[in-house]
Amino acid sequence: MTTTQGFGEELAKDLRDLTLQTLCKKYAGEASIHRNILMSRGTGVTGTWRDFRAFLTDIGERPSPDHGLVLINRHERTYGPGRARWMTAEEQAVHEAEFDRERAEKQREEQLLMHHAAAMKRAKDPKAASFGQWTPMQGQQVSYGDVAKKLNIPITALSKTMADGRSADELIKRASSAGELINQDATWLPPDPKRKAGFFEAFRIWHMQVQPQFSRAATPTFLFLYIALPVMKQCRDELMELDLWNPLGQRAMSARDGHAAWKKYCEFMPRAQVALMEIPIYATYSLLSDLDALCERIVTAEKRFREGAQKVIATHRAA
Repeated sequence: MTTTQGFGEELAKDLRDLTLQTLCKKYAGEASIHRNILMSRGTGVTGTWRDFRAFLTDIGERPSPDHGLVLINRHERTYGPGRARWMTAEEQAVHEAEFDRERAEKQREEQLLMHHAAAMKRAKDPKAASFGQWTPMQGQQVSYGDVAKKLNIPITALSKTMADGRSADELIKRASSAGELINQDATWLPPDPKRKAGFFEAFRIWHMQVQPQFSRAATPTFLFLYIALPVMKQCRDELMELDLWNPLGQRAMSARDGHAAWKKYCEFMPRAQVALMEIPIYATYSLLSDLDALCERIVTAEKRFREGAQKVIATHRAA
């Protein structure tokens, strides 16, 4: 196996010393796959990989008969260094799911960047920023753009909160209340300053939509749990569907460890555990055994914070 140091040295020696004919004979399985991609792809193989010695040097020995050579990007049309690797059928299924997930996340990020760029453009354009709307603020008639600047939030977020009937002066009070709840040194916060700033901007926007009677309970910690727990639940369910949540065997464990869902779950788990301890009514829950119940409770509480207790109760009765 190429995973052992001894065999790695043997392969390196063979690549250096054996003739091409002898090399193809000793590594017949790899040579057969190499011939197949040359025959099926033709020019769809980079120049260096058209030589078997260079191919074997880059890709290494086939780990087992269960492994096939798989293009890392399934939309790629050319085999070459860094574009393919050995995978079992199970590993390929996990890789494809991760590939689809990452592609979808990239598309969402691109859409968010486009929306953000459009919002910034409107904010810099006085005519666009105001949306032709004016409102009283601290005894003066000001544009929506001025209110958004005062609150340090995007104009698009302001339009949504103002549409719910809240006045500019009320939003200023709520912004002050939100500021009192922010702890820049909370240990569950992401270490990246940009992500941290983005989270607190989202918190200020969200807090303006919270009913006044719940403003003290609607903390950044609560919002983080409201964001993190459904993501953790989704990651867990995805891994369970692939039989990777409690992996049996080293191969399955390696597949789980390399899966995007597991990496995201592990990123959120320790931070969510710390955040949970900051809210006494949730501190007794276990993120391992009570995730579903805790997630449902927090989602319900978030809806109550924004819509009020009576409306949430009426919704449950209607359902």
